[in-house]
Amino acid sequence: MRNIVLLKIDLDTSDKPLSTAKVVATFTLTAASTNTQAATLSDGKGNEVLIPPGVQHWFERVNLADLLVRSKAGEVMFVVGHSAE
Repeated sequence: MRNIVLLKIDLDTSDKPLSTAKVVATFTLTAASTNTQAATLSDGKGNEVLIPPGVQHWFERVNLADLLVRSKAGEVMFVVGHSAE
């Protein structure tokens, strides 16, 4: 059975996982349109992508705990999707 995944991640200058527990999901990751700078998305292995405010990225069957995000304090990311396991 699939479960809905709805998360709001409050960012700061240190890397923060999208989830503290293993959650394999299919989801859209969205940088809030109210953010004032691009957030950084990382796999923790040195690969980084900038996500400007309002931009969405779609992921299929990815463990949320494997993805890290950071920006300045007060910025927000949203995860909307469903569990894949």
